[in-house]
Amino acid sequence: MRKCFLLNCLFLCTTALFAQGINFDQGTWKEVLAKAKAEDKLVFIDVYTSWCGPCKKMSAEVFPLAQVGEVFNPSFVNYKIDAEKGEGIDIARQFGVRSFPTYLFVNGDGILVYRSGGYNPAPAFLKEANIAIKEKHDPKPLALWDDEYLAGRRDKTFLIDYLKKRAVVKVPNGDILEEAFLVLIKEDLENKELMEAVFAYDPNMTFVPGGKFYQYVIKNYKAIQARIGKKDDYVLGVTNAGMYQYFNTEIIKNNKEEMLTVMLAAQKQLMELMKRDDVDATLKGLTMKYYRGTKNAKKLVPAALDYVNNGLLKLDIPGKIAADKAAYQKMREPYIKGEKDSAQVEGWSSMQRISANQQMVDICYKLRDAAQAIYSIADNPKMLTKAMEWVKLAEGYFPHFSIEAVYAGLLLKSGRKKEAADMMRKASEDSFVKGGDKQKLLWANLAQIQKGEVPEQLW
Repeated sequence: MRKCFLLNCLFLCTTALFAQGINFDQGTWKEVLAKAKAEDKLVFIDVYTSWCGPCKKMSAEVFPLAQVGEVFNPSFVNYKIDAEKGEGIDIARQFGVRSFPTYLFVNGDGILVYRSGGYNPAPAFLKEANIAIKEKHDPKPLALWDDEYLAGRRDKTFLIDYLKKRAVVKVPNGDILEEAFLVLIKEDLENKELMEAVFAYDPNMTFVPGGKFYQYVIKNYKAIQARIGKKDDYVLGVTNAGMYQYFNTEIIKNNKEEMLTVMLAAQKQLMELMKRDDVDATLKGLTMKYYRGTKNAKKLVPAALDYVNNGLLKLDIPGKIAADKAAYQKMREPYIKGEKDSAQVEGWSSMQRISANQQMVDICYKLRDAAQAIYSIADNPKMLTKAMEWVKLAEGYFPHFSIEAVYAGLLLKSGRKKEAADMMRKASEDSFVKGGDKQKLLWANLAQIQKGEVPEQLW
């Protein structure tokens, strides 16, 4: 009898062990890499932040599933990092993580084998895992392709396959696409598989603004879209996203001011094709972003003034407010009628705030960004006052901790220490940040302000 009891316990424990979700390793990055190398596995890294909604949704709904654990636990050394804390900061920077969640699949030598991201239901998430496993067993990983490229290989077959490989692993392709375009013929550019790879969206993808491939897309985007089975403005949207990423990672980072006018012309052309109504504001915003990123105070100040006065404030704000009001009323109807229960909705109060201001949120954040650009680089009292007008306007439309934090920084720089402390305290009490790392940052900023110190990271 005792023997049967022990066997039953063993069976139940074994079943429980395998009927669970992903087991995440708690070691250091160095230890995790060593473990992966010793066991000949890839490291699966969930790169998240404390404030990321899709990250929390994955942790709550997908990672705990038994079917997910059955694939990930035997196949990978699983690891979680907060991109804003400890080792996570350097790991996220090393692999160019720019959106959350990002999933990295790295071998024991620390070489990226595959990348994906975003909220994925279990079937889609397992499909990503299977691609990573396949890439692991590929006898020619991306690192070997890179070696051949650096050694000078540029024949057409190589460049096409190299583009496809980079697209699978999701690393930027912009400059290589420009080289490949010189040797591609009409039949290559009409190849469905190649175009699907080139236009597979990823936050790290790049396109060179105004480049040879860009010009080809502008002339042929409808045919490309039909060929790869996409609708609406998909190809133009992906091109726009990749161009913006190139702007950030190449043009701003390397202070290529001569490329700014090229970027603005390409952006204008794309937006007009997509029939966007905020072309001027967007172009002025890019100009401000460039001078802020390159720390050019002399040009940043007039660019910020132009962005707000002749860009954002020229938009149809009354129309956007009216549209928000109508959309909010429509969203609330099933709850008012009792068809849905708001008590069953997680984060209902926060959702209400955003739902009531869907179009104005974007404008408010942009006003905040312009004010923060002034905070980051200017000390002129007149400009600080002007920037405070912008955040007060944004706060009136959409109260938000980040807007209040920027307001606090501007108040401090203007010599209004007590008001600055009160505003930073208000920011720290926002329901969006309660109990999270952002709230701790705001508390730390409050302590700095009370000492008369200027915080570097406001929110």
